[in-house]
Amino acid sequence: MNTLVEKLIATGITIGGGIIGTKVVEFVWKRITGHDAPKDLDDTEANMWSAITFATISAGISAIIRVSSKRGANSAVKAIQSRSR
Repeated sequence: MNTLVEKLIATGITIGGGIIGTKVVEFVWKRITGHDAPKDLDDTEANMWSAITFATISAGISAIIRVSSKRGANSAVKAIQSRSR
């Protein structure tokens, strides 16, 4: 299989995972705190600790999604390669 196709598959899985992960984190944040996620830097309503907490949680989830997406993409590419042989 072409390495360009493999890179496109990996990129698509990573982007999709990132979008879904962002929506899940925002949804859970809203359910737990009752407030929208603090994303706007000019928002004076969000306090410093909630912004730091949200950023930390988001970064952790992002790292998990990135690793999982990369592993999933590698598995998908290997499965496609084994079928084409």
